[in-house]
Amino acid sequence: MKVLIVGCGLAGLAAALSLTSSSSNDDDDDIQITIVEKRKDLESKGATFGLQINGQNALNEIAGVVVGENQSSCCAMLDKLKSAGLIIPSSGGYMLPWWTVRDVLLEEVQARKDNIKIHLGVSIDAVSEQEDGSYIATFKDDTLQINADLIIGADGVHSYVRREILSLPNATPSGAYVWRGSVDTNAASSSDMLKHMQEFPIGKITKIGEGLIMAYFNFHPKVVGQIAWVFTARVDMLLDNMTVDCGKTTPIDLIKAYMDSDDANVDEELKKNCELAMLVLNNTHQPSDLTWSSEMGVIDLNQEDIGWGGKGRITLIGDAAHAVRPASGLGGSLAFEDAAMLARYIARSNTNSTASIEEQLRAFEKIRLPRCKSISNDQSIRAELSYKVGFGRVPAWDPAYEKWVQEGIDSSPEPPVSEMDVLAELISD
Repeated sequence: MKVLIVGCGLAGLAAALSLTSSSSNDDDDDIQITIVEKRKDLESKGATFGLQINGQNALNEIAGVVVGENQSSCCAMLDKLKSAGLIIPSSGGYMLPWWTVRDVLLEEVQARKDNIKIHLGVSIDAVSEQEDGSYIATFKDDTLQINADLIIGADGVHSYVRREILSLPNATPSGAYVWRGSVDTNAASSSDMLKHMQEFPIGKITKIGEGLIMAYFNFHPKVVGQIAWVFTARVDMLLDNMTVDCGKTTPIDLIKAYMDSDDANVDEELKKNCELAMLVLNNTHQPSDLTWSSEMGVIDLNQEDIGWGGKGRITLIGDAAHAVRPASGLGGSLAFEDAAMLARYIARSNTNSTASIEEQLRAFEKIRLPRCKSISNDQSIRAELSYKVGFGRVPAWDPAYEKWVQEGIDSSPEPPVSEMDVLAELISD
Protein backbone atom coordinates (compact mmCIF):
# COMPACT_ATOMS: atom_id res chain seq x y z
CA MET A 1 0.00 0.00 0.00
CA LYS A 2 1.23 3.49 -0.90
CA VAL A 3 0.61 6.18 1.69
CA LEU A 4 1.03 9.94 1.28
CA ILE A 5 1.48 11.87 4.53
CA VAL A 6 1.22 15.64 4.25
CA GLY A 7 3.29 17.29 6.99
CA CYS A 8 6.67 16.37 8.43
CA GLY A 9 5.92 17.46 11.99
CA LEU A 10 5.45 15.21 14.98
CA ALA A 11 2.09 13.81 13.83
CA GLY A 12 3.33 12.97 10.34
CA LEU A 13 6.56 11.35 11.52
CA ALA A 14 4.69 9.35 14.18
CA ALA A 15 2.14 8.12 11.63
CA ALA A 16 4.90 6.95 9.29
CA LEU A 17 6.60 5.04 12.09
CA SER A 18 3.35 3.55 13.36
CA LEU A 19 2.23 2.31 9.94
CA THR A 20 5.60 0.73 9.15
CA SER A 21 5.77 -0.88 12.60
CA SER A 22 2.31 -2.42 12.25
CA SER A 23 3.15 -3.86 8.82
CA SER A 24 6.67 -5.08 9.64
CA ASN A 25 5.52 -8.64 10.25
CA ASP A 26 3.28 -8.84 7.18
CA ASP A 27 5.34 -9.78 4.13
CA ASP A 28 2.27 -9.64 1.88
CA ASP A 29 1.61 -5.96 2.49
CA ASP A 30 4.71 -3.81 2.16
CA ILE A 31 3.73 -0.25 3.06
CA GLN A 32 5.57 2.49 1.16
CA ILE A 33 5.22 5.94 2.70
CA THR A 34 6.00 9.35 1.24
CA ILE A 35 6.05 12.39 3.54
CA VAL A 36 5.82 15.82 1.90
CA GLU A 37 6.56 19.07 3.71
CA LYS A 38 6.25 22.62 2.36
CA ARG A 39 9.12 23.90 4.51
CA LYS A 40 12.53 23.64 2.88
CA ASP A 41 14.31 23.08 6.19
CA LEU A 42 13.38 21.41 9.46
CA GLU A 43 14.51 24.18 11.78
CA SER A 44 14.99 24.04 15.54
CA LYS A 45 12.04 26.32 16.21
CA GLY A 46 9.27 26.10 18.77
CA ALA A 47 9.53 26.07 22.52
CA THR A 48 8.37 23.16 24.63
CA PHE A 49 6.66 19.82 24.23
CA GLY A 50 4.80 18.03 27.01
CA LEU A 51 5.14 14.26 26.61
CA GLN A 52 2.33 13.12 28.87
CA ILE A 53 1.66 9.57 30.06
CA ASN A 54 -0.88 8.92 27.30
CA GLY A 55 1.69 10.03 24.72
CA GLN A 56 4.35 7.79 26.22
CA ASN A 57 2.08 4.75 25.97
CA ALA A 58 1.23 5.61 22.37
CA LEU A 59 4.92 5.94 21.46
CA ASN A 60 5.56 2.40 22.68
CA GLU A 61 2.88 1.10 20.34
CA ILE A 62 4.13 3.31 17.50
CA ALA A 63 7.55 1.69 17.87
CA GLY A 64 6.05 -1.79 17.92
CA VAL A 65 6.77 -2.49 21.60
CA VAL A 66 4.31 -4.85 23.28
CA VAL A 67 3.83 -4.10 26.97
CA GLY A 68 2.30 -6.84 29.10
CA GLU A 69 -0.02 -6.27 32.04
CA ASN A 70 2.62 -6.99 34.65
CA GLN A 71 5.72 -5.70 32.91
CA SER A 72 7.10 -2.34 31.95
CA SER A 73 8.80 -2.02 28.63
CA CYS A 74 10.01 1.04 26.82
CA CYS A 75 11.00 1.65 23.20
CA ALA A 76 14.36 3.17 22.36
CA MET A 77 12.69 6.39 21.17
CA LEU A 78 10.94 6.83 24.49
CA ASP A 79 14.15 6.08 26.38
CA LYS A 80 15.92 8.84 24.45
CA LEU A 81 13.14 11.32 25.11
CA LYS A 82 12.95 10.52 28.81
CA SER A 83 16.70 10.94 29.19
CA ALA A 84 16.56 14.30 27.39
CA GLY A 85 13.48 15.59 29.22
CA LEU A 86 12.62 16.96 32.61
CA ILE A 87 9.97 15.08 34.55
CA ILE A 88 6.81 17.06 35.36
CA PRO A 89 5.97 16.13 38.97
CA SER A 90 2.31 17.05 38.70
CA SER A 91 1.53 14.78 35.74
CA GLY A 92 4.29 12.18 35.40
CA GLY A 93 5.01 13.55 31.94
CA TYR A 94 8.23 14.96 30.53
CA MET A 95 9.01 18.45 29.27
CA LEU A 96 11.35 18.70 26.29
CA PRO A 97 12.35 21.20 23.62
CA TRP A 98 9.95 20.64 20.71
CA TRP A 99 12.72 20.06 18.18
CA THR A 100 14.31 17.37 20.38
CA VAL A 101 11.15 15.29 20.04
CA ARG A 102 11.09 15.95 16.28
CA ASP A 103 14.73 14.95 15.86
CA VAL A 104 14.31 11.67 17.79
CA LEU A 105 11.35 10.69 15.59
CA LEU A 106 13.15 11.84 12.45
CA GLU A 107 16.19 9.72 13.27
CA GLU A 108 14.00 6.62 13.48
CA VAL A 109 12.19 7.53 10.24
CA GLN A 110 15.51 7.91 8.45
CA ALA A 111 16.52 4.46 9.70
CA ARG A 112 13.49 3.09 7.78
CA LYS A 113 14.47 4.70 4.48
CA ASP A 114 13.50 1.59 2.51
CA ASN A 115 9.87 2.23 3.44
CA ILE A 116 9.72 5.97 4.15
CA LYS A 117 10.75 8.82 1.85
CA ILE A 118 10.69 12.54 2.72
CA HIS A 119 10.39 15.45 0.27
CA LEU A 120 11.01 18.93 1.69
CA GLY A 121 10.11 22.24 0.08
CA VAL A 122 7.12 20.93 -1.91
CA SER A 123 3.53 22.19 -1.81
CA ILE A 124 0.54 20.29 -3.14
CA ASP A 125 -1.00 21.75 -6.28
CA ALA A 126 -3.83 19.26 -6.84
CA VAL A 127 -5.12 15.85 -5.77
CA SER A 128 -7.22 13.79 -8.18
CA GLU A 129 -9.10 10.61 -7.36
CA GLN A 130 -8.74 7.67 -9.73
CA GLU A 131 -11.35 5.11 -10.77
CA ASP A 132 -9.91 2.51 -8.37
CA GLY A 133 -10.24 4.89 -5.39
CA SER A 134 -6.56 5.80 -5.24
CA TYR A 135 -5.14 9.32 -5.68
CA ILE A 136 -2.54 11.19 -7.71
CA ALA A 137 -0.98 14.26 -6.08
CA THR A 138 0.90 16.89 -8.09
CA PHE A 139 2.98 19.70 -6.68
CA LYS A 140 3.59 23.39 -7.37
CA ASP A 141 6.85 24.28 -9.14
CA ASP A 142 7.96 20.65 -9.06
CA THR A 143 7.76 17.66 -11.39
CA LEU A 144 7.06 15.37 -8.45
CA GLN A 145 3.96 13.20 -8.81
CA ILE A 146 2.82 10.76 -6.12
CA ASN A 147 0.36 7.90 -6.40
CA ALA A 148 -1.29 7.03 -3.10
CA ASP A 149 -3.82 4.50 -1.84
CA LEU A 150 -4.27 6.58 1.33
CA ILE A 151 -3.70 10.26 2.18
CA ILE A 152 -3.11 11.41 5.75
CA GLY A 153 -3.34 15.12 6.53
CA ALA A 154 -0.85 15.81 9.32
CA ASP A 155 -0.12 19.37 8.31
CA GLY A 156 -1.13 21.27 11.41
CA VAL A 157 -3.81 23.69 12.48
CA HIS A 158 -3.75 25.54 9.12
CA SER A 159 -3.98 22.26 7.22
CA TYR A 160 -4.06 22.36 3.41
CA VAL A 161 -5.58 18.87 3.36
CA ARG A 162 -8.35 19.98 5.69
CA ARG A 163 -9.11 23.23 3.89
CA GLU A 164 -8.48 22.53 0.21
CA ILE A 165 -8.90 18.78 -0.25
CA LEU A 166 -11.62 17.97 2.28
CA SER A 167 -13.30 21.43 2.10
CA LEU A 168 -13.67 21.63 5.88
CA PRO A 169 -13.92 24.81 7.98
CA ASN A 170 -10.71 26.43 9.12
CA ALA A 171 -9.70 26.41 12.76
CA THR A 172 -11.63 28.90 14.89
CA PRO A 173 -9.34 31.79 15.97
CA SER A 174 -8.88 31.88 19.74
CA GLY A 175 -8.04 35.56 19.94
CA ALA A 176 -4.66 34.70 21.48
CA TYR A 177 -1.38 35.22 19.65
CA VAL A 178 1.77 33.34 20.60
CA TRP A 179 5.51 33.83 20.15
CA ARG A 180 8.10 31.20 21.08
CA GLY A 181 11.86 31.18 21.50
CA SER A 182 14.77 30.42 23.79
CA VAL A 183 17.69 32.16 25.47
CA ASP A 184 21.15 30.93 26.46
CA THR A 185 21.55 32.15 30.03
CA ASN A 186 25.08 30.76 30.13
CA ALA A 187 26.40 32.92 27.29
CA ALA A 188 29.38 35.11 28.06
CA SER A 189 27.25 38.23 27.59
CA SER A 190 24.51 37.04 29.96
CA SER A 191 23.77 39.22 32.96
CA ASP A 192 23.42 37.99 36.51
CA MET A 193 19.64 38.31 36.16
CA LEU A 194 19.64 35.90 33.21
CA LYS A 195 21.96 33.47 35.00
CA HIS A 196 19.62 33.54 38.00
CA MET A 197 16.91 32.03 35.78
CA GLN A 198 18.81 28.73 35.93
CA GLU A 199 17.38 28.41 39.45
CA PHE A 200 13.78 28.76 38.23
CA PRO A 201 11.38 25.81 38.61
CA ILE A 202 10.61 23.71 35.52
CA GLY A 203 7.85 26.12 34.54
CA LYS A 204 7.27 29.70 35.64
CA ILE A 205 4.35 31.82 34.42
CA THR A 206 4.35 35.59 34.88
CA LYS A 207 1.81 38.29 34.11
CA ILE A 208 3.26 41.13 32.07
CA GLY A 209 0.13 43.25 31.71
CA GLU A 210 -3.52 43.04 30.78
CA GLY A 211 -3.80 40.09 28.40
CA LEU A 212 -0.02 39.57 28.29
CA ILE A 213 1.57 36.42 29.71
CA MET A 214 5.21 35.30 29.66
CA ALA A 215 6.04 31.68 30.50
CA TYR A 216 9.56 30.35 31.08
CA PHE A 217 10.62 26.71 30.86
CA ASN A 218 13.91 25.85 32.51
CA PHE A 219 15.89 23.22 30.59
CA HIS A 220 19.15 24.12 32.36
CA PRO A 221 19.37 20.81 34.26
CA LYS A 222 19.50 18.98 30.89
CA VAL A 223 20.81 21.59 28.44
CA VAL A 224 23.19 23.95 30.21
CA GLY A 225 21.90 27.50 30.23
CA GLN A 226 18.82 26.93 28.07
CA ILE A 227 15.56 28.64 28.98
CA ALA A 228 12.62 28.45 26.58
CA TRP A 229 10.04 31.22 26.61
CA VAL A 230 6.45 31.52 25.36
CA PHE A 231 4.73 34.91 25.14
CA THR A 232 0.97 35.15 24.61
CA ALA A 233 -1.28 38.13 24.00
CA ARG A 234 -5.08 38.13 24.21
CA VAL A 235 -6.20 40.81 21.77
CA ASP A 236 -9.59 41.36 23.41
CA MET A 237 -7.89 42.19 26.71
CA LEU A 238 -5.24 44.59 25.39
CA LEU A 239 -5.35 48.32 26.07
CA ASP A 240 -6.74 50.57 23.33
CA ASN A 241 -3.27 51.68 22.19
CA MET A 242 -2.14 48.09 21.55
CA THR A 243 -2.70 45.98 18.44
CA VAL A 244 -1.14 42.83 16.99
CA ASP A 245 0.01 42.76 13.37
CA CYS A 246 0.93 39.12 12.84
CA GLY A 247 4.46 38.78 11.48
CA LYS A 248 5.43 42.35 12.45
CA THR A 249 4.44 43.06 16.04
CA THR A 250 6.95 41.77 18.59
CA PRO A 251 6.50 41.03 22.30
CA ILE A 252 8.86 43.93 22.96
CA ASP A 253 6.46 46.28 21.14
CA LEU A 254 3.53 45.11 23.27
CA ILE A 255 5.39 45.35 26.58
CA LYS A 256 6.64 48.86 25.79
CA ALA A 257 3.16 49.98 24.72
CA TYR A 258 1.70 48.68 27.96
CA MET A 259 4.37 50.23 30.18
CA ASP A 260 4.04 53.60 28.42
CA SER A 261 0.24 53.70 28.68
CA ASP A 262 -1.45 56.02 31.15
CA ASP A 263 -3.98 53.23 31.79
CA ALA A 264 -1.38 50.68 32.82
CA ASN A 265 -1.67 49.44 36.39
CA VAL A 266 2.02 48.86 37.01
CA ASP A 267 3.07 47.70 40.47
CA GLU A 268 6.54 46.67 41.60
CA GLU A 269 6.03 42.98 40.82
CA LEU A 270 4.82 43.73 37.32
CA LYS A 271 7.78 46.07 36.75
CA LYS A 272 10.15 43.23 37.65
CA ASN A 273 8.29 40.85 35.37
CA CYS A 274 8.53 43.32 32.49
CA GLU A 275 12.22 43.98 33.14
CA LEU A 276 13.03 40.26 33.04
CA ALA A 277 10.89 39.67 29.95
CA MET A 278 12.58 42.52 28.08
CA LEU A 279 16.00 41.18 29.04
CA VAL A 280 15.12 37.69 27.80
CA LEU A 281 13.59 38.94 24.56
CA ASN A 282 16.55 41.20 23.78
CA ASN A 283 18.89 38.23 24.21
CA THR A 284 16.77 35.59 22.49
CA HIS A 285 18.70 32.91 20.60
CA GLN A 286 17.06 33.59 17.21
CA PRO A 287 15.98 37.24 16.77
CA SER A 288 13.52 36.12 14.06
CA ASP A 289 11.46 34.49 16.84
CA LEU A 290 10.41 37.98 17.92
CA THR A 291 8.48 38.59 14.70
CA TRP A 292 7.34 35.01 14.02
CA SER A 293 3.92 34.78 15.65
CA SER A 294 0.69 32.95 15.03
CA GLU A 295 -2.85 33.15 16.29
CA MET A 296 -3.77 30.01 18.18
CA GLY A 297 -6.71 28.24 16.61
CA VAL A 298 -9.07 25.50 17.72
CA ILE A 299 -10.79 22.89 15.56
CA ASP A 300 -14.45 22.81 16.59
CA LEU A 301 -15.35 19.14 16.97
CA ASN A 302 -18.86 19.93 18.24
CA GLN A 303 -20.29 20.35 14.73
CA GLU A 304 -22.23 17.11 14.35
CA ASP A 305 -22.67 17.49 10.59
CA ILE A 306 -18.88 17.58 10.14
CA GLY A 307 -17.45 15.32 12.83
CA TRP A 308 -13.84 14.32 12.15
CA GLY A 309 -14.19 15.29 8.50
CA GLY A 310 -12.43 12.52 6.58
CA LYS A 311 -13.84 11.08 3.38
CA GLY A 312 -12.85 8.41 0.89
CA ARG A 313 -9.31 7.27 1.62
CA ILE A 314 -8.36 10.59 3.18
CA THR A 315 -8.17 11.26 6.92
CA LEU A 316 -6.69 13.79 9.34
CA ILE A 317 -4.55 13.45 12.46
CA GLY A 318 -3.00 15.76 15.04
CA ASP A 319 -3.73 19.49 14.92
CA ALA A 320 -5.22 19.15 11.43
CA ALA A 321 -8.03 17.11 13.03
CA HIS A 322 -8.32 18.53 16.54
CA ALA A 323 -6.08 21.50 17.35
CA VAL A 324 -6.58 22.20 21.07
CA ARG A 325 -5.66 25.01 23.43
CA PRO A 326 -2.38 24.24 25.25
CA ALA A 327 -3.74 24.47 28.81
CA SER A 328 -2.35 21.08 29.90
CA GLY A 329 0.10 20.38 27.09
CA LEU A 330 -1.92 17.52 25.55
CA GLY A 331 -1.90 18.34 21.84
CA GLY A 332 1.24 16.40 20.91
CA SER A 333 0.33 13.36 22.97
CA LEU A 334 -3.11 13.26 21.31
CA ALA A 335 -1.34 13.26 17.93
CA PHE A 336 0.72 10.24 19.03
CA GLU A 337 -2.53 8.53 20.03
CA ASP A 338 -3.92 9.23 16.55
CA ALA A 339 -0.87 7.68 14.90
CA ALA A 340 -1.05 4.52 17.01
CA MET A 341 -4.81 4.10 16.61
CA LEU A 342 -4.76 4.76 12.86
CA ALA A 343 -2.20 1.98 12.37
CA ARG A 344 -4.42 -0.40 14.34
CA TYR A 345 -7.34 0.20 12.00
CA ILE A 346 -5.32 0.14 8.79
CA ALA A 347 -3.88 -3.21 9.88
CA ARG A 348 -7.45 -4.55 10.05
CA SER A 349 -8.28 -3.55 6.49
CA ASN A 350 -7.87 -5.42 3.24
CA THR A 351 -5.52 -2.91 1.66
CA ASN A 352 -6.42 -4.15 -1.83
CA SER A 353 -10.04 -3.12 -1.25
CA THR A 354 -11.14 0.49 -1.47
CA ALA A 355 -14.27 -0.25 0.57
CA SER A 356 -12.27 -1.96 3.31
CA ILE A 357 -9.79 0.92 3.69
CA GLU A 358 -12.57 3.51 3.79
CA GLU A 359 -14.53 1.46 6.32
CA GLN A 360 -11.55 1.27 8.68
CA LEU A 361 -10.75 4.99 8.29
CA ARG A 362 -14.30 5.91 9.27
CA ALA A 363 -14.12 3.48 12.21
CA PHE A 364 -10.86 5.13 13.32
CA GLU A 365 -12.45 8.57 13.13
CA LYS A 366 -15.58 7.46 14.95
CA ILE A 367 -13.69 6.10 17.96
CA ARG A 368 -11.31 9.08 18.16
CA LEU A 369 -13.95 11.83 17.90
CA PRO A 370 -15.60 11.70 21.37
CA ARG A 371 -12.27 11.50 23.22
CA CYS A 372 -10.66 14.36 21.31
CA LYS A 373 -13.85 16.44 21.55
CA SER A 374 -14.03 16.07 25.33
CA ILE A 375 -10.37 16.94 25.84
CA SER A 376 -10.56 19.87 23.41
CA ASN A 377 -13.59 21.34 25.19
CA ASP A 378 -11.88 20.89 28.55
CA GLN A 379 -8.68 22.59 27.38
CA SER A 380 -10.53 25.53 25.84
CA ILE A 381 -12.43 26.24 29.05
CA ARG A 382 -9.30 25.89 31.17
CA ALA A 383 -7.37 28.26 28.91
CA GLU A 384 -10.11 30.90 29.15
CA LEU A 385 -10.40 30.48 32.92
CA SER A 386 -6.64 30.91 33.34
CA TYR A 387 -6.96 34.48 32.02
CA LYS A 388 -10.06 35.10 34.13
CA VAL A 389 -9.03 33.72 37.54
CA GLY A 390 -5.32 33.01 37.15
CA PHE A 391 -3.48 29.80 36.28
CA GLY A 392 -3.18 28.67 39.87
CA ARG A 393 -6.92 28.88 40.60
CA VAL A 394 -8.22 26.61 37.82
CA PRO A 395 -9.33 23.36 39.53
CA ALA A 396 -7.46 20.11 38.96
CA TRP A 397 -9.03 17.31 36.94
CA ASP A 398 -11.46 14.95 38.60
CA PRO A 399 -9.36 11.81 39.45
CA ALA A 400 -11.53 9.62 37.22
CA TYR A 401 -11.17 12.05 34.32
CA GLU A 402 -7.41 12.28 34.83
CA LYS A 403 -7.12 8.49 34.78
CA TRP A 404 -9.14 8.39 31.56
CA VAL A 405 -6.84 10.97 29.92
CA GLN A 406 -3.73 9.05 30.95
CA GLU A 407 -5.08 5.72 29.66
CA GLY A 408 -4.88 7.13 26.16
CA ILE A 409 -5.16 4.53 23.39
CA ASP A 410 -6.57 1.98 25.83
CA SER A 411 -9.30 4.27 27.21
CA SER A 412 -13.01 4.14 26.49
CA PRO A 413 -14.10 6.65 23.82
CA GLU A 414 -16.27 8.61 26.25
CA PRO A 415 -14.99 10.02 29.58
CA PRO A 416 -16.33 8.45 32.81
CA VAL A 417 -17.31 11.84 34.22
CA SER A 418 -18.08 15.21 32.73
CA GLU A 419 -15.28 17.68 33.28
CA MET A 420 -17.89 20.41 33.18
CA ASP A 421 -19.02 19.33 36.65
CA VAL A 422 -15.65 20.43 38.08
CA LEU A 423 -15.59 23.72 36.22
CA ALA A 424 -19.31 24.60 36.36
CA GLU A 425 -19.09 27.03 39.28
CA LEU A 426 -16.23 29.03 37.77
CA ILE A 427 -17.91 29.05 34.38
CA SER A 428 -21.14 30.41 35.85
CA ASP A 429 -19.26 33.21 37.55
